[in-house]
Formats: sequence, structure tokens, C-alpha cells
Amino acid sequence: MLGPHCTKNPPTLSSTCGAGHVEEFAGLQTYITGDQDSKLAIILLADAYGFEAPNLRKLADKVGDSGYFVVVPDFYYGDPITPEKPGFSAESWLKAHNPDKGCEDAKAVVEALKSKGVSKVGAAGFCWGGIAVARLAKFDCIQAAVLLHPGPVTVEEINEVKIPIAILGAEFDSLAPAEHVIKLGEILSEKAEVDSFVKIFPGVGHGWTVRYSDDDEFAVKSAQESHVDIQICFQFLQKKMLGPHCTKNPPTLSSTCGAGHVEEFAGLQTYITGDQDSKLAIILLAEAFGFEVPNLRKLADKVGDSGYFVVVPDFYYGDPITPEKPGFSIESWLKAHDSDKGCEDAKAVVAALKSKGVTKVGAAGFCWGGTTVARLAKFDCIQAAVLLHPGLVTVEEINEVKIPIAILGAEIDSYTLAEHIIKLGEILSEKAEVDSFVKIFPGVGHGWTLRYSDDDEFAVKSAQESHVDMLNWFAKHIMN
Repeated sequence: MLGPHCTKNPPTLSSTCGAGHVEEFAGLQTYITGDQDSKLAIILLADAYGFEAPNLRKLADKVGDSGYFVVVPDFYYGDPITPEKPGFSAESWLKAHNPDKGCEDAKAVVEALKSKGVSKVGAAGFCWGGIAVARLAKFDCIQAAVLLHPGPVTVEEINEVKIPIAILGAEFDSLAPAEHVIKLGEILSEKAEVDSFVKIFPGVGHGWTVRYSDDDEFAVKSAQESHVDIQICFQFLQKKMLGPHCTKNPPTLSSTCGAGHVEEFAGLQTYITGDQDSKLAIILLAEAFGFEVPNLRKLADKVGDSGYFVVVPDFYYGDPITPEKPGFSIESWLKAHDSDKGCEDAKAVVAALKSKGVTKVGAAGFCWGGTTVARLAKFDCIQAAVLLHPGLVTVEEINEVKIPIAILGAEIDSYTLAEHIIKLGEILSEKAEVDSFVKIFPGVGHGWTLRYSDDDEFAVKSAQESHVDMLNWFAKHIMN
């Protein structure tokens, strides 16, 4: 049912707002934005005011900028809620627009997306849309769900959920009381087979994520926080896929670049440089382009010049990412090169270093390598860690960190949002037993530490600054 909060702060609808466009999709008029060639799609299911709400389209554009194909269908068939009209009946409107019908329509949208080559679909629903997404989540046609100040969702519906799900609720919401949302979270926490995330936003009411005023600083900040959570939820719930920034500015690989040499080490082809008699070693874990990246080897040589024994193993076993090749599948590549396997391989490298008399080991990881180093940091086999524009790192992984850790993030990174890096830093700051350092580099994007152009003075300067920060961290925790 619709409550009074459902019609509070009504938006001024606009058929022309947004950076995207409207076309018929799966039989519905649909606002489309983002990367229409992406294999990852997000469906946004509007609250009762429908798909022409400007703040909803603004959010859709923001999600699209993260590399998703985003669709916002008109599940109300040109009939959004109009409580200001004489004779309007909420009961009649709900009868005409039942969430069960919305769920069936959403299934058709999913099928249409998959017919276009989309491999994974997430759905986020607001109010009425939240109910429809909760019902959709008991099927396996989508891979992740987010409910934002949902309409009434029952315990029974939550018990039937089969896919990763997040629920973002409001402190003041008579339609979906915070206590009820918390209860749903407790039920989800007992479903070991379902990944879940539940959060109550303080000081806000029903509809806060899309029906806010630009003049209300607190409301805007709360809405933006929820938007960040949406994107993080889709990233984490979709099992750490590579984002579009991971393949931007690809390097030209070279097997012969660098001042060092390649040999087999711990069963892996490894670029070795620096002082091989040193008792202090640094492992560099490459991003998806692998250990033959010239700027990575240049950095390895620089680290080696500081007195370290430096190793850059080929954790991809001769199979770096090759998105330009016909038939290349990011999903298949990630399956073959899981970060957990990378973590185990890194442990073997550490053991091989220590067998050579090394007493202290630091590890720095870039993108995929950053995710791997974050997992390595929950063990005491290394003495310091640095994550540079890391892949997706969870709060849980950061909570398990046992060693000094630094995280260097980018201001402009839709893959690992700056807001998320800051959040991880806040968690680390509360761990008195773990020394930490977190920094967001302004004006740069994902991959800036290695994938820069020598002709771009700002890019070079930013990369060099990150290299100095990394070396300073190792000097503090490895050299001393």
C-alpha cells in the first residue's frame, strides 16, 4: 500500500531530462543511459512518480558512468501517481500497478537485455520499485538487488531471496520502519548462501534517495551517500568484475624492458631487480596487464635502487588481459585468475624469499594486485602493504588486516570510488593496532600510477608522487 510518505516532496517530472534518451525497450518506454555495449546492466525501478523524475535520471546517468548499460523502464505505462488530481484513488492506482505485474515486466526487461549480449544484471528499486525488486530477487534471472526505502517487504519474501541483496532504509519511515528493515537484515544474515548488506540512514525519511531538494545540504549528502552505496553494492555483489577503467590507456608490453632480468622464482616467471643480497624484499603485484608493463618495471627498478630485493612475478601465468582480442571474456579471465589464487601464489613467493635469507617483505599491488595484497594483509607473512588504485576491497577484508597498510586512491575512479576508499580509511583509523595511511589523489583516474603518458606533465607528476608515498611507507615499515 501507499503511505503518506510516498507522496511527500513530489518531483517535477520532465520527459526530456537526463543525458540519456527514451526508446521502447521490452515493450516499455524506457530511459536508457550508460554504455549500451556493456555486458553488465542495471535496471532502476522507479518509485510511484515514475521514470521521468529528474533525480532518478541523474542517478541513472551516474550509474551509467561507471560502465553499466542502465535502463529505467516506465513500469507504470504512462500513468505515474498523481495525488494532486481530483478523484485520484491510491487504491485504484495500486490495483492497476501491482508489484507482481512489475516483477513480470522486469523479467521481460532482463530477457531483452540478455538478448543484447548482457551477461549480468542488477536491479535497484525505490519504494514501489523496491517491492518489485524484492519479488524479483527470488529468481535467478538477476545477479544482484538493491532495495531503497522499499514499500512493505514481508519476511516471507526475504526468506525466498536467492541472490545477493542490499536494503537501504530510512530512520524515519512509517511505510518501511527502520525496525522492520533491521529485522529483515537479521533474517538475511542467517542465510549463509545469500550475501547481504543492510543500512539505516539517520535523520532521513522515506524517499530520501531521489526526492531531495538541492538546497538542503544534509538531504543531498544523504542521497549521495546512498548512491555511492548502490554502486558499491553492485560492484561487490557482482563478484569483483573488472571495470572499464581497468583497460583504459593500455600499455605496450615488452618482455625485455627494465634494468633487471626474468627468471623462474617460486614457480613463476619473475622480473627481478635491485639488490638480490638484501634482507629486505618488495613484491610488486601487477594490474591485469601483467608483469611486462614498462612503467611497472621502471618503478620496480626505482624501488630496487633504494636497497631492496624486488620481485615482480607473473601471477597471470603468461595470460595478461587482452580486451582487444576477438572473443575475449573478462568473466572467463577473472575466473582463471582469481585473487584468492593470487594470494596463495604470493605466499609461495614470500616463502621463497625467506628461504633466501630475506627477513622482511613488503607487497604493493595495483588494481587486481591491490585486491590480492589486501587479502595477503590479513596474514603476518608480510610486514607492510600498499594498495594502489586497488580493485574492489571489502569492509570485511579491511577489518581483517593485521599489518601496516597504505591505500592510494584516485579522485576519479568509478571502479573503486574515492568515497569507498575514504570509508576504508575511517575503519583503519579505528584499528589502533594497525598503522595505516590513506590518500586520494586529485584529478586522476584508475590506473594513474602506471598507465600514464610521459607527455602528460600532470599525470607523470601524480604517478611519481604515488611512487614516493609507496617508498616512504616501505621505508617506515620495512627499511626501519
